Amino acid sequence: GASFRTYDYFVVKHLVAMVDLRGDQAHFGPMFMTWHSAFILEFENALLSVDPEILAMPYWDTTLTEPSVFTDQYFGSAPGTGPNGEVIDGAFNDWPIESNFNLADYTNAAGEAISSPYTGSTTGMLRGADATRTETTVLRFGTSTYAYDPNDFWKCANLDAFWYDWYECVEQGTAGGMGIVSGSLHSGPHGQVGGKSGDDSGDFEDVASSPNDPIFFFHHADVDRNAFWWMQVNADKRSTFYGYPTEAASGVGPYAGMNYYGQHLTDTMGDAFGFSAQDLEFSDSTDLQTNADILCKVAPTTAVYTYDFIVACLDDGGAGCQATWGEAANATTTPAAETTPGDGSESTTAAVASSSTTVTSTTVSTTSVADDIAGGGTESPSENATTSSGTSAAGEMATSLVGLAVLVLFH
Repeated sequence: GASFRTYDYFVVKHLVAMVDLRGDQAHFGPMFMTWHSAFILEFENALLSVDPEILAMPYWDTTLTEPSVFTDQYFGSAPGTGPNGEVIDGAFNDWPIESNFNLADYTNAAGEAISSPYTGSTTGMLRGADATRTETTVLRFGTSTYAYDPNDFWKCANLDAFWYDWYECVEQGTAGGMGIVSGSLHSGPHGQVGGKSGDDSGDFEDVASSPNDPIFFFHHADVDRNAFWWMQVNADKRSTFYGYPTEAASGVGPYAGMNYYGQHLTDTMGDAFGFSAQDLEFSDSTDLQTNADILCKVAPTTAVYTYDFIVACLDDGGAGCQATWGEAANATTTPAAETTPGDGSESTTAAVASSSTTVTSTTVSTTSVADDIAGGGTESPSENATTSSGTSAAGEMATSLVGLAVLVLFH
């Protein structure tokens, strides 16, 4: 259907946005989350066009460590166990990286040639422009023991502040120049799981081409869910687009103090290879979307999806989605999901859970895929199509099924 995209399409789109000559259109600034929310939504639409029974793009909850997701059952090893760090196990084993890359093979939303300085890596592969590795499958040089502090997750998600403050929190642990958390929800997994070998980056660590590693999409769905709860608790700021800068925006990190097109509220997102309304299934329009469009259309009260934990948190008044501040925070953890011995879920994990639930008019269809990711298919939740209470219905989805659908995207 119209939503189908090849897997490499997404890697190219990410690369083109990052190497834009005006400045990175997708990172190190307030547009980070709007761009990536659109990116994940377009990917989810493409995934569902291959297999609608998946129901939703899963997320990787990096606050959970047991059981590990870096196994043959899930994401494979970190570091990769191949002779040169290749990931040769897991649901996405031997995941291919395009060689002999040619930008002319891709077109933008208008069907036109993409204007970009990117021509491939130094070896002609679909990797960062400076990458020198020639292995044709995903590389990882990092660790499988990465974990993000659960209380820090909730601190950023509950921050009573404006859009840029929230982004600073998930990117560099600060807000308004003050230290809030100890790590980076966004960048932490890229560096620690992707890792480096000498001067060479693992694919997930290479910022420009990090979607080459399928774990990218699970991770960024997790960052998106943090943004969803933050928008939920800061709903009073929605009428002013959460304070998103309309002019004189400033980047962080390598773009600190820089102000350029793409960062501002009414700027088109990554216009060299942007997102049309049709790409995101908002309408049949080919109009490219702005940061304001995404803040309007991909928010807790307007998006075509939501998150399982948001339904649960709203049901209990948000009690399970709070942060502990001060000294007590060091001894506090907030599990994202619990299992009951004897219910068949003892060996499963919520570390890969349902990213979204489909919302159709007043009907909320929810599915939790944390119950069993290791199975061989999907199980449609019973009666979930008629509930409007937001009750989470049990469901099954195998990581192998996601892998199959994404492999179809690749081809």
